[in-house]
Amino acid sequence: MGVDNFFQVVHIHTMMSKELDMSAVENCVCFNLRWVTRAVTQFFDLEMRRHGIRPTQGSILSALHAKDSWTMAELSDWLGMDRTTLVRNLRPLQRDGLVEAGGGGRGRLVELAITAKGRKQIEKLTPAWKSAQCAVVKTLGEKRWSAILSDLETAALALNK
Repeated sequence: MGVDNFFQVVHIHTMMSKELDMSAVENCVCFNLRWVTRAVTQFFDLEMRRHGIRPTQGSILSALHAKDSWTMAELSDWLGMDRTTLVRNLRPLQRDGLVEAGGGGRGRLVELAITAKGRKQIEKLTPAWKSAQCAVVKTLGEKRWSAILSDLETAALALNK
């Protein structure tokens, strides 16, 4: 009886696979960009996690390092990240004393700044980020990466009109 059930499961799976047309998904712009983004994020994560920072948090720290003060709305817009995701990524940075939030308002009026501890973290994190960045650019080739970056920017600007 167990053997018969096994063959039925295999048979059903085989039939479903033949009926399943995945061409729409395989050619979907959104699916493919998200797939590549996950792969790249995982690659960067391996390099950066040993410093206690995820790539998304590294981007936030880098932005805060580049400019003295941001409002929540400015940083959210610049990163292209919705505020809920930004808040979720800020919490561990605030908890660890890398970022501070100030101002009397909520949401848009909250001011964010990197702390001295956050600046030191960026210094420790930068070599890991550079290593990952160089490896990805080397894999793609500099000219190809430059073209991809340009194409992605063109698409983002055209779609966000």
